[in-house]
Amino acid sequence: MSIDTVIWDMGGVFQRYFTEVAVDEAVRRGRPLVDTPMGPTGPVDDPAYRRLCAGELGEADYFRLTLERLRGAGITFDPVGEPDWMGERRPEVWALIADLAASGEHRQAILTNDASRWLGPRWWTTWPERHLFDVIVDVSVLGVRKPAPEPFHHVLRDLDASAGSCVFVDDMPVNCDAAAQVGLHPHWFDITAPAEVITRLRARIGM
Repeated sequence: MSIDTVIWDMGGVFQRYFTEVAVDEAVRRGRPLVDTPMGPTGPVDDPAYRRLCAGELGEADYFRLTLERLRGAGITFDPVGEPDWMGERRPEVWALIADLAASGEHRQAILTNDASRWLGPRWWTTWPERHLFDVIVDVSVLGVRKPAPEPFHHVLRDLDASAGSCVFVDDMPVNCDAAAQVGLHPHWFDITAPAEVITRLRARIGM
């Protein structure tokens, strides 16, 4: 069965991951985080991030832990309100989204755990990019989060699509593993190599 639908995660995929932005902000303030674990692109290994990727630590707990680390390094930083997230977009991802929307040969959907944290309640009703996607599912309305199977089944029902016709893009390996269990084609978004990830995705879906 050919792939005719791309289901996107948002955080870390559409924009740079919040720890990437935090590291840059620390440098801008003259407080480089030379020995502070800070996600996959930080200066040292981050065991908590590896636990997050494996599903052993929740996203909210990792978020809290990271902010505690920043405070411990003398940096008060609000990653929700301070950065200009429009300026943190991954250009290669948005180029593919635009190409898919223009071609009319593939459908696109969003399945996100945490967009409401960054964009506010019911953000999808007024989001400027809403028209690029056939379906948007924010798990805040479901009461259960990825990697549970229910969010995947929900987006498939909304799309009226079979799992085998969809590729699912997410930066969390645990979510990709869960998608595979449902029958979706997972495509792990390696935050450290976004251009390479999108090149492979384009080839995979025939773009």
